[in-house]
Amino acid sequence: MPETFEVDRVDRIADILFGVATAKGLIGYGPLAKRVATRADFLSQPLDKVSRRAFDKGEPLWSALVVSRRTDRPKLRFYGLARTIRPEYAALGDEELWAQERDRCYKAAS
Repeated sequence: MPETFEVDRVDRIADILFGVATAKGLIGYGPLAKRVATRADFLSQPLDKVSRRAFDKGEPLWSALVVSRRTDRPKLRFYGLARTIRPEYAALGDEELWAQERDRCYKAAS
């Protein structure tokens, strides 16, 4: 049963992030966590799954749209994952990487 719940949560997060991309927006970890009935500090694994699944389907890394309230940027784990999944990001700074992936999200949702 926990596996099913986790898959449902991952699907729900992906749907929410597609909606955020459609509005060309961003969402905080806290508000996203509330929408999927969990805590913000429990989102790293589901966001990782959302991004890996999206990449496997040729989609952008939707987790680029989830930002910290303190920094208005994704957490460090996002940048590491993006550089692992997309080798072309290896030489980019965090700002450029984030801008490119955000733009991918917005274009895919429009």
